[in-house]
Amino acid sequence: MRNVAILWADPYNTNLGVSALAYSTLMLVVDSLRASGEDVNISFVGSKYTKSDKIQLGDKEYKFETIEGLDYFKLKSLAKVILQNKRYKPRKLLGFDSIIDIGAGDSYSDIYGMVRFNRMFNSKRLFKMFGKKQLLLPQTIGPFENKRVQQKAMDILKSFAYVFARDEMSYNYAKRFISEEKLNESIDVAFYLPYEAYQFSKEKVHVGINVSGLLWNGGYTKNNQFNLVCNYQELIKNTIEYFLNKEECEVHLVGHVLPENDHVENDYAVCQKLKEGYKAVTMAPRFATPMEAKSYIAGLDFFTGARMHSTIAAFSSGVPVFPMAYSRKFNGLFINTLYYKWMGDCVNQDAESVFQGIIKAYKDRNLLKDAICDSHAKIISPRLIKLKQNLREFLVS
Repeated sequence: MRNVAILWADPYNTNLGVSALAYSTLMLVVDSLRASGEDVNISFVGSKYTKSDKIQLGDKEYKFETIEGLDYFKLKSLAKVILQNKRYKPRKLLGFDSIIDIGAGDSYSDIYGMVRFNRMFNSKRLFKMFGKKQLLLPQTIGPFENKRVQQKAMDILKSFAYVFARDEMSYNYAKRFISEEKLNESIDVAFYLPYEAYQFSKEKVHVGINVSGLLWNGGYTKNNQFNLVCNYQELIKNTIEYFLNKEECEVHLVGHVLPENDHVENDYAVCQKLKEGYKAVTMAPRFATPMEAKSYIAGLDFFTGARMHSTIAAFSSGVPVFPMAYSRKFNGLFINTLYYKWMGDCVNQDAESVFQGIIKAYKDRNLLKDAICDSHAKIISPRLIKLKQNLREFLVS
C-alpha cells in the first residue's frame, strides 16, 4: 500500500477551480496505478479540514484523507504541529512515500503575495529536507517579480523527480532553470474531470457568463490589482445587455468561486447583485462540487468568463468559449498550448475591444466548436495519456 500526498489541492475549496484540481488529481493517481494493480492511500495536504472522506466520481468510489495545511517553517506553525498533532498529523506527513504538488494550479508565483508563495515553497522545502520523492503536477510556473524569490523557487524544483508545466509559456520559463530531462509540458489536470451535461431547453441558445468577483472588486487590494486596461464591470454589463437583447438567447450568470461570506472573491454575490438589475437573466445554482459546475457549463451553447477553470470546464466539454484573460496563465494555456485564438486580454485591451471579440466568437461559435474538437484529439488526449504514464512511473519506482 502506497501512501501518497497531494499538496495544495483542497477538495472542499469553494474556489471550484482548486477543488476541480483536487478531484482530477485524485482520479489520475488512482487510475494511473489501477493498471499495475497497486493500492494507494491518498491524503490532501493543504485542506481546510482534517478528516477521512470519499466521493463517487463517475462509476467509481474514491476514498481519501485531508490534512489542514500550514506554512511549515513559521514558528507559529511549528507550535501548532506540536500542540495539535491530531489535527496536523506530523507522523502522517513524514510517512508519505511520494509527494504530488499541484500548487493550487497557479500559486507558485509571487504575484499573489509572499504569504501564499511561502506556503507553497516551504512545503517543498520540508519534504526535501526529509528526503521525500516529489513531483510537480501541471501548473503555471511563475511569473516572479522578485529575482531572489525566483531563484530560490526554481532551485528547489531541481530536486524534484518530475516538473510538469501546464502550458508552453510556463515550460519555456522553467527550462531556463531546470534540466529538460525532468521538465515536461503537459495540460491542466481539470481536463480529466468527469461531467454529465445538463439538458437545457432547445428553444433558446443558452449563453453562460462567468462573473469574477475578484475582478469585479478590483482584486484583493480593491484598486485594480491586476492592472487591467479593460473596465471589467462595464464589459460584464455590456455583455449581459447584448445577449439579453437577442431574442434567441437565454443568459446564465455562472459563479465559479462560491464562498458563503461576502468575500472579495465571491462570484455568486456579484451575480446576485447583477440579477437585481437584470431580472431576465438565469442564475446558475451555487454548485456544491466542480463536477456540478462543469456539468452545468457543458449544457450551454456558448460561454465566456474570467475564471480560468470555468473556461476549462467549457473547453473540455466541447462548449464554444471566449476566455477573458487577466494573467499570462490564460495566454499560456489557450493561445500557446491549445492554439486557440478566441480570447480577450483584459490587461492589454479595453472593454470595447474585448466585447467585440465576444460578439465575433458568438457568431463564429460553430468554428470554435470545431477548433476545440481538433484540440482534444491532437493535444489534450495525448498529453493526459502521457501524464498518467509518467505518474505511474513516479509512484511505483
